[in-house]
Amino acid sequence: MPTTDTPSIAALVPAAGQSADPVLRQFVDTLRARGVHVRGLLQEMCPDEASCKFSLVDIETGSRYPISQNLGRQSTACVLDPAGIAEASIVMRRIASEGAELAIFNRFSGLEADGDGFAAEMLDLMSAGIPVLTIVNERHLPAWRHFTGGMAVELPDDPVRLQCWFSRLSG
Repeated sequence: MPTTDTPSIAALVPAAGQSADPVLRQFVDTLRARGVHVRGLLQEMCPDEASCKFSLVDIETGSRYPISQNLGRQSTACVLDPAGIAEASIVMRRIASEGAELAIFNRFSGLEADGDGFAAEMLDLMSAGIPVLTIVNERHLPAWRHFTGGMAVELPDDPVRLQCWFSRLSG
């Protein structure tokens, strides 16, 4: 639970064309090494890209949830697998009932902007006062700002700025 006036909701906003996943992974690893109770989901490339391009990894258990599907080379449809997202949502629902010092969501993107994906889980954790950190690409910032009511801080993909935010948050 936050102890300062620092916003407990944060978006890691990568520079155009950049991936914030490595920065987020390093930040989570650093916090966990210090004994901070960080839980949630990180996005990774699947080790076997033949059947899946992306998966979500439970920070606490290492369980992997494939979230993309191979639709064939000629397909122009979205490869995101809603069933994989639904299966991974259990990780975030556990945080709502069991707590954490920081909850990590892999992304706030098109699904969440439309009220789907992890939108309900994000709102549950925010309502419970559990600090939330996610990645938001620039094109989704207007929806993110609306979703959070302007109560979130936006941070560059910089480990020092992330650490400063969390240090102020945790007092």
